[in-house]
Amino acid sequence: MEKFAKDELLTKIDELISLIKEMPTYKRYIDICNQMKKNKEITNIISNIKKKQKEAVNLEYRKENTSAIDKEIEVSLKTLMEYPIYQEYSYLQEDLNNMFQTIRSILENHINEKIK
Repeated sequence: MEKFAKDELLTKIDELISLIKEMPTYKRYIDICNQMKKNKEITNIISNIKKKQKEAVNLEYRKENTSAIDKEIEVSLKTLMEYPIYQEYSYLQEDLNNMFQTIRSILENHINEKIK
């Protein structure tokens, strides 16, 4: 019985994922991700930001000042936000994250109501 319930639950989760993948917001997000991967300027800026973030973490770990690297990251992020495609990516990512949080909250609340 337990395996059947798990399989049924996973099937329903797959159905939810399929619905999400058909949403215009999700499709546009994937399209933009693919476009950005092809843009060398954007990928270089993102790679640089990730590299600087790692450096900042290492400096923090060694209890050293990170203000210079933090400033470099901030400048790079501002440069990145000058690209309209990245702006749209950022907004869509936020929308999708909010949607996922809402789904999570709905599931938690529904389960809690049914268990009580």
